[in-house]
Amino acid sequence: MPNLVGIGNSQVPTNAMLGGLAYENSSVLDQVRSGRKNMIINGDMRICQRFALNTANNINNTTHTYHVDRFKAYESTNGILQGEWKRDNYVEDGFQYSLQYTPATADTSLSNGQFAFISQVIELENMKHLAYGYSYAKTCTLSFYVKSNLTGTYSISLLNDGTNDRQFVSEYQINNSNTWERKTITIPGDTGGVWDANGLRISWNLASAGNRWASTTGDWFGSGTARYGTNNQVNFMSNTSYTFRLTGVQFEIGENATDFEHRSYGEELALCQRYYEGIKMGTGTALFRTYTNTAGSPTNVSNVEYNFKVEKRATPTWTVEGNASWYPSGTSGMSAYPSTSMCLFQRNDTTHQFFSDTSGDLCGSFSCEL
Repeated sequence: MPNLVGIGNSQVPTNAMLGGLAYENSSVLDQVRSGRKNMIINGDMRICQRFALNTANNINNTTHTYHVDRFKAYESTNGILQGEWKRDNYVEDGFQYSLQYTPATADTSLSNGQFAFISQVIELENMKHLAYGYSYAKTCTLSFYVKSNLTGTYSISLLNDGTNDRQFVSEYQINNSNTWERKTITIPGDTGGVWDANGLRISWNLASAGNRWASTTGDWFGSGTARYGTNNQVNFMSNTSYTFRLTGVQFEIGENATDFEHRSYGEELALCQRYYEGIKMGTGTALFRTYTNTAGSPTNVSNVEYNFKVEKRATPTWTVEGNASWYPSGTSGMSAYPSTSMCLFQRNDTTHQFFSDTSGDLCGSFSCEL
């Protein structure tokens, strides 16, 4: 890594120092300003708060699911896409975990506008330093590892999530069946449009048709309809024997891919929990026990406060998961009043409530995903 000019190896640079110093490489300054090199969260697929390893979960054209944290699958074909969190003894460059998809039900003939893809949205606050929409927008590189038994042409896409008015599509090849391959795609900075909605959506296309194809590749273009691939794209949904696996995803400033940024498990989990916080407890145990207000306002109600592990991106939605329930009032026995830092559970009587689970798996969640 290039050195900071004028700063000793043991010094921590202050904002004042950074403002007055020159760097040997401008991309290093970009990394310091952004706080980390890789803008993708959970790119090594280690964090999965929703499912256990090797637990298949299906999605269809009415349901979309995060099979690992921060990576969501979308599917609008007449087939059914199945996702799993997988672990290998060894994957190149130290990756053990990956995200796997296979068609549970095939669709051999896609209709206009249908699609299947995997994506992550980089929150607007985490990509503002890219200066998209300005003449000095920064070039970035997307790198990732893929493995599939269906070789051929695939596509990735980037779009201004929330407006779809700025998009980028590029092709890549899977050359060898059932072999991990690293792909790198350099993406010029987008100097057009207004980037002030949700952020930057990056997608890996599995299948698409008709108006989901882009006629422009390798450069930014404007379109109100989200384009995910090209007409060269394989139809991954056409056979239930196909598998597609993804890991080692990195999106960074610069024209070249660098080594993957391995962050600590604790940091990666905290980054994920900004968007989703799952709650688990042991079988037959109680996580919450309410207390009764006898003074102040309101009185004669049952309350319990749950403080989030991480400040949330926005006010989350509370969901009771699995076999969990409030006792004795049942699943809907308590009203939830979340903020970005905590949630107040409340019931308008003085009966103490327990939140308990009988299965030991995910029992509740707070979600504010993009």
